[in-house]
Amino acid sequence: MTQTRRNRGFTLIELMIVVAIIGILAAIAIPNFIRFQARARQSEANTNLKSLFTGLRTQQRMPPERIRATSFSPERGNRYSYHLDDACGSYENRSGIDAVQNDDDTCVGVDTFKFAGFPDFFPVVPLNAATWNAKATTNGLAQASGIEGNQDSWDFLAYAMGDVDNKPDLDAPDAWSIASSDGQLTAECPGGGPENVAAGEPFNISNDVNCD
Repeated sequence: MTQTRRNRGFTLIELMIVVAIIGILAAIAIPNFIRFQARARQSEANTNLKSLFTGLRTQQRMPPERIRATSFSPERGNRYSYHLDDACGSYENRSGIDAVQNDDDTCVGVDTFKFAGFPDFFPVVPLNAATWNAKATTNGLAQASGIEGNQDSWDFLAYAMGDVDNKPDLDAPDAWSIASSDGQLTAECPGGGPENVAAGEPFNISNDVNCD
């Protein structure tokens, strides 16, 4: 008499346990992946703001309040708009295959030729509070972007505003600042006490991932 061996499959409970484990792992992994992706996208703002800072700091005399006065021109494909003026009365328009520049541009717009759902430039989310060193305070540096002072003594504050979570219309932009002065700066979101920030160090005012 021969004995046959029956093939045994997974039970419903075993399958449900596997699905639950996969769900838990996904719930842990997806937010971390989003944050990693956001940090990679934020590197654009950091790199370009440092370039703008270096270009302005090499000027011997106070430059005109034009964002390309120091040959600053980010590569195309930028997710951020760059501001030496909160209102962006004139800005480099990057909505077409050829960027449109004006002599008095104070901002560089988002590359909406690549990111069609983005605005041409994001509204500025200013520093919640800023205390600058004595020189910058004397020059009139506050929380508005721009160049302040006179030909012999001047300071500047610039902003980068962008989107890193692909929800440009649903939340505040990812906001960064850079200044020519050491200061104690307070972020808009997440809040907290002031941070000591050195001149030329990009500062995250509002984090697009954590501040939805």
